Amino acid sequence: MAVAIPVGLLLAAGVGAITLWTGVASGEHALAVSGVFALVVSWGLMGLVWALVVDRSSLRGAIHKPDESIESTWLDAAMAGAFRDTIMLTGFVLAILSITGFEFDVGWALTGVIVVGFFSTFVRYLMAKKRG
Repeated sequence: MAVAIPVGLLLAAGVGAITLWTGVASGEHALAVSGVFALVVSWGLMGLVWALVVDRSSLRGAIHKPDESIESTWLDAAMAGAFRDTIMLTGFVLAILSITGFEFDVGWALTGVIVVGFFSTFVRYLMAKKRG
C-alpha cells in the first residue's frame, strides 16, 4: 500500500487535470468538479496499482496457482456459455429488428450486449458453483 496509495492519488490528480484540460469540468465550479472526479476515481486507481505491484507470495492464504482452481474452471465454463448466449440473443434481436425495421440507438444496443454477457456469466457461474 506504500506504493499504491501515492501512485493512485497521483494518477487520480492527473485524471482531474484531464477533466479541466478537455473541458469536461468547465464554468465557475470547474475546480470542484475536477476534484470530485479525482476523488471518485482515486479508490479504483489505488486498487489497480496495488493489483499490479503486489506479489502473490507476500499474501497470506493466497492460492499458489489461481488459474488451476475450481473457481477458475467454473468461471471459464460460465464465460464460454455466456458468449454463446450473447451471440444467440444478439442474432435473435438483430433478426427481429431487421424484420420490423425498428431503429435502435447503437449506444443502448451495445450496452444491452454487455449487460446480457455479464448477467449470463453471473447466472452460469452461480449454477456451476451450486453444482459443485
